Amino acid sequence: METKMKMNNLFFNTKAMLIVLLLVLQVTTGFSQNKEPDLQPKVIQPGKSLHDAEPQPAFRMASIFTDHMVLQRDQPLPIWGWAAPGRPVTVEVGPHSARTRANAEGRWRLTLPLLESGKGSLTMTVKAGDETIRLTDILVGEVWLCSGQSNMEMTVYQSADGKAEIKAANHPNIRLFNIPRPNPLSTEPQDDVVGQWQACSPETIGDFSAVGYYFGREIHQSVDVPVGLISASWGGTIIETWTRQEEISRLPGMAERIAEAQDIHRDPTVVPQDMTAEEKLEAEIYQAEFKEKAEYKIAFDASKERSKNSYKAFSEARVNDELSRKMSSPDLDISSWKTMQLPNKWGEAGLPDYRGMVWFRKTIDVPESWVGKDLVLHLDQIYEANVTWLNGQYVASGSFKENPQVYSIPASLVKAGANSITVRVIDTFRPRGMSGNPEAMALCVAGSEETDRISLAGPWRYKPEVQLLRHLPWPKDHVNHPTLLYNTMIHPLVPFAIRGITWYQGENNHGDGMRYFDKMQALIQSWRNVFLRPDAPFYYVQIAPYTYGGDMEYALPELWEAQTAALDIPHTGMAVISDIVISNWLHPSNKQDVGKRLALWALAKDYGQDDLVYSGPLYKSMAIEGSKIRLSFDHVGSGLASRDGKPLDWFLIAGENGRFVKAQAVIEGNTIVVSSDAVDKPIAARFAWHQEAQPNLINKEGLPAGPFRTYRP
Repeated sequence: METKMKMNNLFFNTKAMLIVLLLVLQVTTGFSQNKEPDLQPKVIQPGKSLHDAEPQPAFRMASIFTDHMVLQRDQPLPIWGWAAPGRPVTVEVGPHSARTRANAEGRWRLTLPLLESGKGSLTMTVKAGDETIRLTDILVGEVWLCSGQSNMEMTVYQSADGKAEIKAANHPNIRLFNIPRPNPLSTEPQDDVVGQWQACSPETIGDFSAVGYYFGREIHQSVDVPVGLISASWGGTIIETWTRQEEISRLPGMAERIAEAQDIHRDPTVVPQDMTAEEKLEAEIYQAEFKEKAEYKIAFDASKERSKNSYKAFSEARVNDELSRKMSSPDLDISSWKTMQLPNKWGEAGLPDYRGMVWFRKTIDVPESWVGKDLVLHLDQIYEANVTWLNGQYVASGSFKENPQVYSIPASLVKAGANSITVRVIDTFRPRGMSGNPEAMALCVAGSEETDRISLAGPWRYKPEVQLLRHLPWPKDHVNHPTLLYNTMIHPLVPFAIRGITWYQGENNHGDGMRYFDKMQALIQSWRNVFLRPDAPFYYVQIAPYTYGGDMEYALPELWEAQTAALDIPHTGMAVISDIVISNWLHPSNKQDVGKRLALWALAKDYGQDDLVYSGPLYKSMAIEGSKIRLSFDHVGSGLASRDGKPLDWFLIAGENGRFVKAQAVIEGNTIVVSSDAVDKPIAARFAWHQEAQPNLINKEGLPAGPFRTYRP
């Protein structure tokens, strides 16, 4: 620690600096000397960024300003960019015009008056001397920033019914701005990002945030105004990396973590001229470590490219009908295919650490007496998706959501003697595949499945098709340090006028407990500060139930508690999604309902739809009534109900000994009464207080209740 502090002092002093090891810098950042800007073109294309390899023109706008953008209606509109120092800049859009002058650093910024949402598009004309930038097809409407980790990053293509959603995504008045993952990251706020506004269409929506799109679609269709969506997400990230230094540094331990990030990302080529022998040795050690990091980064980038190519090949194979016809044909020569005993996890039976696509084939003899009869194919558990053929004819497809896999086979496909069953299995998450129960794998005659059956357990032939390659572990200077993604993905947007923010994050902070409330408060405050909107709506998703392993069954409920507590921050809202998840699946594919539930908050709070029920029941208070506890709720809507018609579940009650036991829960009006024969004198209750809880309590509008406990230790 003492050495690190000494090194920090050494490298951040204000003495004259000496540039060394330029070659290392070139290797790691691709640095090259920029040429003088070419000022000859009079019309400059917008949308370039500081991260582009090409030199930037002296006169340009921030990349958030491009053709097809949406400007926030009914708010002052900050506009900014760069020009030659001292040069006057004029901006015209619609009926408004404003003028300013670039400062000594070549930066300029001005603010246009409010614009109303209109029927047509506008043009923005920006002039600096004899240079002009023209942006066309600009709409005025509602702009929302959508951010978070993987569940916000998850694309429309990856969501439920993704192909159908993409095909139907003809919404020219929804506009999309997708920020790619930046490289490199920075401990200092950056000026610009890469990006280009696009109109929503089947060609543009597939790789956009599913939650962001489904939220924006609800707003667009309900309010009938143009909607601009800015997606800035990165899977596997912590909330701290999205928060500005001024706010996050006030929390305990954050100043040290910020200093650590600055140390990791420090430029090793900048060193003082005057150093003692000891300091020179320390500098050489640091530079050697940096070189090692640089070499690892080269290997990491190469592995990322291989991984990207494997995903491309996988996506192409998945929709290759000719490949499917070939591989399912009963005439295919499979003599080179290997043998695997099924059911089995393929990772334990010949394909260790394999994720991707595998073909399986088994030939069985069907008795003459089965001809002309419908059959039933039982394949039991298959993870995570499959397509099945009999004798080269398509039978059915399914996913782990429908496990066990049971398919009907019409009599027309069945013949006496040899019949080939081909199953294409895709598992992108773990090396599992066809891993169910041997007794449950069988081909049966419909209606007499217990007696007329042929076991399918045993040897199958298999052939791997495409393996999804993992990239190397992220370098130690990866993203999960405070402020890094704020600096490189959020600050470049500031202070673009927005209506509000949607947020889906928390999985990588699931062990934080109530500390997450403090971090959410810091994040919300920082973004409201920089976007100049102290009352900006901030609507977020309470993360899904999931088995995190270890002794963590109560850690997730404590995070849920922190997320619920964040509702006390003004102008916030929370979408509960415990009813629309897949058991033990971190990334539920039903993003449509997630977007709708976020939109309910916005429609009710920001767009005047006061009659909407926008939240499920949230705990308000309790009253002890003898051996029972009566629980009261906010947001009961038109009444409380059970989602599946069964008795209410996931309620616990405790007596004076503090031990919680399962409770009976009964709806009485807008309250719930809980009790247990094992507790005479109750003192507390809990609901859905477990990481796997998917309770059935809802209001009659179909929105689920949030988890809670009636007291906090």
